[in-house]
Amino acid sequence: ASALVYESRRDDAPAPRLPSGAVRPALTALTRLWSALRETERDHRLDCLREPDAGFAWAAYRCAQEASLDQVLDDVDMAPGDFVRWIRQVADFAGQIADAAGPGSLRETSRALIRALRRGVVTYSPDED
Repeated sequence: ASALVYESRRDDAPAPRLPSGAVRPALTALTRLWSALRETERDHRLDCLREPDAGFAWAAYRCAQEASLDQVLDDVDMAPGDFVRWIRQVADFAGQIADAAGPGSLRETSRALIRALRRGVVTYSPDED
C-alpha cells in the first residue's frame, strides 16, 4: 500500500530497504501492472500514473510491527512529521481499499493494517489540544 501512496522527494534516493516475505514478489507484480498500464496510457496520450515507490515500505512495515517512533526514525532518513504524515496517508489508503473491496480477506487485511498503523503519535490530532 505504501508504494502506491509514498513519493520520494529525491530522484537519487538509494534502493529502498524492503521487508522479507511476500513484499518483494508483491512489489514486482505491482510494478509489472504499472508498466502495462503506463503503456496503455502512452497509447492514449495520457499521463496519469506515477511509478510505485517502495521508499517508505520499510518504515511502514516497522511501524505496523509496533516498533517505536524512535526505532523507525533510526532506520529511515525522514523527519518525524513527514513519517507521521505518510503513515496517516497509508492508513487512509488502506481504509479506501477496505471500503472498495467488499467482504473478504482483502477487506480484513486492510483493516488489520489500519489498526497496526494507527497508534501512538499517529493518532494525535493538533485540534485536540
